[in-house]
Amino acid sequence: MKITNTMVLDTKVAQATDLPTVLDILSEAAAWLQEKGIDQWPTPPNEFWQRRVAAAVERGEIFTVGIVKNRFAIVRITSSNRHWPDDGLALYVGMLALRSDMHGQGLGVHILTWASLKALREGKRFLRLDCLASNARLRRYYEEQGFVYRGQLTSDEYVGALYERPATLGS
Repeated sequence: MKITNTMVLDTKVAQATDLPTVLDILSEAAAWLQEKGIDQWPTPPNEFWQRRVAAAVERGEIFTVGIVKNRFAIVRITSSNRHWPDDGLALYVGMLALRSDMHGQGLGVHILTWASLKALREGKRFLRLDCLASNARLRRYYEEQGFVYRGQLTSDEYVGALYERPATLGS
């Protein structure tokens, strides 16, 4: 699908009935990344990831992005993250994933702008995230979107890079 300037994207809290679509988008995004040599998420999502995503859906943390019933992206938004101090100043972005045919259309920018607006509406000052530290391409993308590197974390086998940007209307 090609997005045009006249299309209106909508963002909805995922419901339990959306779980197959959410897992499908995550799996498709994982396969796309693996083709580029990036092992971000398992594809298909293993039992651990299925439970993790289902729990996030149940808590109202997963949002689907699309046009009417055509859902082509997901993002997780939380008010806390175990890798960051609990200072109440931020919303946390995670699990931003697109269907493989949707890349290159600026959808990530739109989703991050939506997340910034959500943060501002909730009285938050920052958007924060962590991403795979070894994913140079993704790190560069977030830096291009105004995120500033704030440090590295190691948790079990995961080595992540911490990023933050002010919650503003622009990148």
